[in-house]
Amino acid sequence: MIITTEQLKQIVGAGGGLVIDASTMTFNQIKEIGPAANNAKATITVKNFSNLTAQQLTELAALAPGLIVFDLTS
Repeated sequence: MIITTEQLKQIVGAGGGLVIDASTMTFNQIKEIGPAANNAKATITVKNFSNLTAQQLTELAALAPGLIVFDLTS
């Protein structure tokens, strides 16, 4: 099943939480979903984010404070 970024934004905007594999998405795709999480108070967990910089992670976190979680176990 392939889900577009727009569909993910709709799911999150409806209050659905997500686990995102950052190695399969661009920074900008993940960034597009963040505001929907903030508006709906939905949690997004980001895994496999070694391709992102600390600045990018900070920018993502600021989009939905307390709602974007970075999984350090993977």
